Amino acid sequence: MWFAVLGELGYRRLAIRECRLDRPFPETPAKLALSVETLDAAQVDEYVAFRAGTNVHAVRKRLAAGNECFVARVDHKIVSARWAATGNAPCDYLFRTVSLADDEVYLFDAFTSPEWRGKGIFPALTSSMHRHYRDEGKHRSICFTGPENLPAMIADTGYRRIGLIGYVGIGSKRRQFFRIDKSEKAPGESTSSFSTWNRSIKDMNARPHYLDDFLATMKRSAYLGLIERWGGLPSNARILKTDLFEEAMGPDAFLGELAGAGRQVVGMDVSWEAAARARERDTGKKALYVVADARHLPLVDESFALIVSPSTLDHFANPSDLPASLGQLRRILAFDGRLVITLDNRQNIFDPLLRLANRFGKVPFFLGRSYTMKELRRELEASGFAVQDTTAIVHHPRMTGVAGVAIARRLGSGSFTRFFEASFRSMQNLEGTRLRYYSGCFVAALATRASAAAVKAERNQRGYILLRVEHTSPEMDA
Repeated sequence: MWFAVLGELGYRRLAIRECRLDRPFPETPAKLALSVETLDAAQVDEYVAFRAGTNVHAVRKRLAAGNECFVARVDHKIVSARWAATGNAPCDYLFRTVSLADDEVYLFDAFTSPEWRGKGIFPALTSSMHRHYRDEGKHRSICFTGPENLPAMIADTGYRRIGLIGYVGIGSKRRQFFRIDKSEKAPGESTSSFSTWNRSIKDMNARPHYLDDFLATMKRSAYLGLIERWGGLPSNARILKTDLFEEAMGPDAFLGELAGAGRQVVGMDVSWEAAARARERDTGKKALYVVADARHLPLVDESFALIVSPSTLDHFANPSDLPASLGQLRRILAFDGRLVITLDNRQNIFDPLLRLANRFGKVPFFLGRSYTMKELRRELEASGFAVQDTTAIVHHPRMTGVAGVAIARRLGSGSFTRFFEASFRSMQNLEGTRLRYYSGCFVAALATRASAAAVKAERNQRGYILLRVEHTSPEMDA
């Protein structure tokens, strides 16, 4: 809604996504008999009848310009279509044309009849187009997608986000912008790579921390309170925290608070810079530190009784990395263990301001996508978790809250600062109301691996044998 309104007021943007055709890409078959062909001039009337809102003149103009339209048919009837262009990429939504390299193809204006959606037709059509252009020598397929178009963003068609394109202004006063994500400028380096986060940690360490001490303490307390309410800390067990951003950078660190009572606490991060700084700040040596990618965890199956994942898995450029990471967390979680996970909350009414600030480079780290509570629950359940409870935590207007506290500090007014702090403390009471998913910065869920029956079935499937062993020697104990 925010971006629809902004689009009418003079701010529009689309995510730039690419699929490399010179590397393996998804070859998705349809779930039913399907034929794919290119549209010719004699079939324009049929296309116009299929695609409401188009006109014969516009379609013929596209074909005359050298664009190709690929159509998918079921029983000789057009059910899906997508256009492709080489040389220049037309984008009517942004009132511009983008020049393409000789080895690039631009895919645009896709449409599937509503009654045929959900049958794998669109991914199959896209796969067919990719094979066609790969055979023609193209190395990359480009498309522009609205970041709010979730079905398109998460469709398994081989695309990943690499940047942003858009404009600010109205009419002749439009200022166009075209940005490739900084982390994509190095060949082969992704937005969730080790070097990207190493660079972010180094850059942030060179200037004052972005989060005020008051807000950091409030965030820290929210996480510790959440863990306590959702079962507390287990004794004589292993606990994992899935990132070390707080421990490396600011006063919102809470890894050390998880130690004690015979617990072995492990903190991991994709950045060795973050892990090293966190370890250096841990003067009491309360935890172990690991450099690892959440999508490929070098950790033993069923080895953690509690996993705390504080807004970690929402920093991927490709949404498909979320289920991959959840699968890894499920693998290392004990059968009777608990996962406490939070992600950036897309339902927070001020989340669009955070996204807008990110577009203009005002967020000091890579920001992935945010999620609604419904989406988080769906992802967890699809990855084999049972969701036991949900909530939203850290209640204040995103970006606006950080800016408001910063302004109060700069003004040097004690009464103004106390007013802000009291207001923010009062906002935390929203967690107990129906408004919590609109005011919380993070959606949170408590999840377990499965029900007792499912656990038993899985153990039987994996061939577990339970033995009762009686012994008396110390060697056997060892």
